[in-house]
Amino acid sequence: MLKTRILTALALLPLVVAAILWLPTAGVALILGSLLTLGAWEWGRLGGIREAGPRAAGAAVTALVMLGGWYGLVHPGLVLTWLGAALVWWAAAVRWIPAFPRGWGASLGRPALTLISGLLVLSACFVALVWLHAGPAGPTLMLLLLILIWAADTGAYFAGRALGRRKLAPNVSPGKTLEGAAGGLALTTLAGVLGAWWLDLAGGVALAFILLAVLTGAISIVGDLTQSMFKRHAGVKDSGNLFPGHGGVLDRIDSLLAAAPLFSLGLQWLPL
Repeated sequence: MLKTRILTALALLPLVVAAILWLPTAGVALILGSLLTLGAWEWGRLGGIREAGPRAAGAAVTALVMLGGWYGLVHPGLVLTWLGAALVWWAAAVRWIPAFPRGWGASLGRPALTLISGLLVLSACFVALVWLHAGPAGPTLMLLLLILIWAADTGAYFAGRALGRRKLAPNVSPGKTLEGAAGGLALTTLAGVLGAWWLDLAGGVALAFILLAVLTGAISIVGDLTQSMFKRHAGVKDSGNLFPGHGGVLDRIDSLLAAAPLFSLGLQWLPL
């Protein structure tokens, strides 16, 4: 399984980097929209919806909302409100994680609320990433966002295997530990320092970017754990099987769903 995961990652990584750096924003939006529409299909399954018709309808509505988000990018106030609403949702997720599964079935475990949540989370990720890519130094910043998420994930994996003792969220993801999370944030901090150097930032702006990097790494962990709650409630190991060894779309972008709105909003207060 690990070998398959590595080979899949090595095959996809150059394609992801090339798309971010060389495609126009419209091309990036098309790819993102397609992947997130597949993610909406998977989200319906996590909400306990087995029938193809309702899941397809949910995916179609999500695609239409993302299309509206594409045209809405010319209105910064709308974008800020959209991403702010998503951040409120992710802040609430921080409260749900330690309580899970208590009260889950009466709240987000209900199919209708699951679908509404997916509509907000997926569309906000699309808006955040397309807005980011279209802005000044957009491709570079989008690549930096992915590097921060990969750093958090990689640091957590290796620190957890070497040092992990205390469970982070045993009812949600028994394999994750506090030591692993600390290792992920440590590597994210290093990535933030290198990112500040890469962007030629200095003084308070550099420190602010590094803080944003750490917060991005932290909320990426929340995104991972939140998807684990949905999957555990649905009784599935993976959201899908699109990527060999990696599961479905949501399995690959769970951290990005949470991190993209925060990173894109945070950059609005930095003079880059």
